[in-house]
Amino acid sequence: MPRKVFPNGPERGPVIRLEKLAGKAEFLSPLRAFGREVQEFEYRLDPLTGHVSVICRGRSSYIMKHFSQDEELLEQLIRSSRPNCPFCPGAVEQKTPKFPPEVAPEGRLRLGDCWAVPALYAHADFNAIIILGPEHFRPLDQMEKALLRDGLSLALEVLRRAFRAYPRLKHAAVIMGHLPTAGSSLLHPHMQVLAMPVPFNRARDLLEKSLEYHRATSKNFWADLVELEAREGSRLIGHIGRTWWLVPFAPSGRYEVWGLVENVPDLLSLSGRDVECLADGISRVLRAYADMGIMAFNMALFSGLLGEDSRAYFWPQIRLCARFGLRTSRLSDFWALPVLLGTDEVFEAPEDYAARFRNYFA
Repeated sequence: MPRKVFPNGPERGPVIRLEKLAGKAEFLSPLRAFGREVQEFEYRLDPLTGHVSVICRGRSSYIMKHFSQDEELLEQLIRSSRPNCPFCPGAVEQKTPKFPPEVAPEGRLRLGDCWAVPALYAHADFNAIIILGPEHFRPLDQMEKALLRDGLSLALEVLRRAFRAYPRLKHAAVIMGHLPTAGSSLLHPHMQVLAMPVPFNRARDLLEKSLEYHRATSKNFWADLVELEAREGSRLIGHIGRTWWLVPFAPSGRYEVWGLVENVPDLLSLSGRDVECLADGISRVLRAYADMGIMAFNMALFSGLLGEDSRAYFWPQIRLCARFGLRTSRLSDFWALPVLLGTDEVFEAPEDYAARFRNYFA
């Protein structure tokens, strides 16, 4: 269990409110000879943003089949994509771009088995790819801490160089998608580093709301959240170094997990120890996903503006969530409700799956 040393001090109680509302749907079901069926829901409000999550209990056993993989289809994809993969050994130097000299005079960066190269089709003013090792495909339980540590370290190094070269690019993130169902066009494991002069929408909303909270309370929402979750206990899953790992009260993704880095100004201020702790936590979450039969996931690491000290109201943080697996049904979990209305449903209460994830942080 994590040690309960509270960032705000034990004498300062959090002012966060956790709000939820019960709901239900009723209909005459053909599966019950047209008898009345009542399905219960729980609407939860994110305590910072007010974002609504819909908790649909009792459906996890049904929905889990969509997270599993069609092994034959996966093997076919591995075989067909390997010959032309630009991230496999021998191809990196031939098929990937080089950074301009103001970012990296050596053209590409390397740390251990990881490479940093520019994206061939950029998504932002600065976009680097972090190639995670030589293996063309890795199951999630083989995403070792050392590999993730080197990948994150390289991501932050190339981001530092980019920010020195282009100081107007103050908004940055390190992201990852694993498998096509998580939005990855290449199977070979990789992260992306993005930096641009305008904020990412979700990060902007979190920063603005965090600053509002600070101005209203003179406190840091994220420190208060950690204190609340440590006291309440059902959603906090681990504490490694100065990283706190928890599942959110109102998840916006399936089996969502957050890692918060305590009292750090921005991404560029993360220490080597912080990176190691983040890699450790990520590897634990991915092992939990693997044991649940989940292979596709998304990840985002972000902070306040680069070069500015936001720790009075915001902490760097990483978020992970599971995505549907690679299956012949081609069913997507990216549908009208989340895409156009910004609302989604989860099929297991966060307190329930937190209990399982906590075992991986013991």
